Amino acid sequence: MATTRTFKPYTKAEILKSLQKLPEDATVTDAIEWLHVLRDIEVAEAQIDAGESFTQEQIEREMAEWQD
Repeated sequence: MATTRTFKPYTKAEILKSLQKLPEDATVTDAIEWLHVLRDIEVAEAQIDAGESFTQEQIEREMAEWQD
């Protein structure tokens, strides 16, 4: 069953809220790494919405071909 997705980039408020959930002893490096994760999620969601992703079945077929 196909679903319709609408990609929505994170807003400044959502980013700040997410960063506030980091531990009190989080470093700048921790925050930057977390922002990279958020960016990667945004990129992945945009690729999915653009049809640039693979189904589990497609991946399994390709992996089976590699194993031959």
